[in-house]
Amino acid sequence: MKKYNYHEIDILIADQNIQLRGGLKGILHQAGFRSIQDVSNHEQLENALMSKSPDLLLCDIRLPGGDVCETIGKLRHNQCGFNPFCSVILFIDEPTQDVVARASKAGLDDLQIKPIVAKKILARVEYLVEKRKPFVVTTDYIGPDRRTGHRPGTMEISTVEVPNSIQGKATGNFNEREFRDHIEKSVWEINAQKIERQAYQIAYLVDRIVPAYQDQQFNKESMGQCARLVDVSKDIAKRLEDSDFDHLSGLVSTLETVAESLWKSGTLPKQKDLELLPELSAAISATFKSVKAAAPFADEIIHSVQDQYKK
Repeated sequence: MKKYNYHEIDILIADQNIQLRGGLKGILHQAGFRSIQDVSNHEQLENALMSKSPDLLLCDIRLPGGDVCETIGKLRHNQCGFNPFCSVILFIDEPTQDVVARASKAGLDDLQIKPIVAKKILARVEYLVEKRKPFVVTTDYIGPDRRTGHRPGTMEISTVEVPNSIQGKATGNFNEREFRDHIEKSVWEINAQKIERQAYQIAYLVDRIVPAYQDQQFNKESMGQCARLVDVSKDIAKRLEDSDFDHLSGLVSTLETVAESLWKSGTLPKQKDLELLPELSAAISATFKSVKAAAPFADEIIHSVQDQYKK
């Protein structure tokens, strides 16, 4: 087995079982790890992630005091700590379909079934050094790419080679300044990809919401799509603040207003909302594809839409 230097790798173990934490720390120490912190509840986990983002998180999915999957999702979306690309291995009691789906959606690197076998953890660390997967970005996911190939008929999504501090430290090639620069560059690239995915999601939702109203077939699924449209418009609005697509801000802000109006109206929508949604969706798609050159066109659409909405 190829040997690496694990002395500088920062590990955070989060599990309520003190015996598990102690035993795992001991074996990791024997394998060469020296920087190991452990916590026993969700509050301590979040504090640890915010104060010193680890290179590797080993965490029980049922950690008391909060939702671990939600926290990992926040980590991946750069809302918790400074390193959204921290490697994550979650511990589970039983690999049920629901548990595996929730964990996978959060953006983890690996799942380990309890009781934890230290040799398997060490093998996974070596895998993360040598073969960690690049990240992929979709409308509701940021994390390691687990696809086995591109499915015919679907959009081909490119991957992002994110910084891997485990690899850098294990091979003796870690540079703090370069690592932070790589994080910033990767966050910027992922943000841009997320905006693109959300723009497609807007078109997808509008193409279903408006006909459902017009054909008087609005149902529970349609209401869920309206709620989703509000969430997507809010998310893309925040992301535009730190991107090259600032010319979309006015359009997205107007979309957010219309989407919220439609959501609040329930089964009795305002006709102007139904008329404006396709216009906004088309304008966002058009200006996104043409990037900065489309700024004057975006301004023209914004003024036109806002004038109609004020009527």
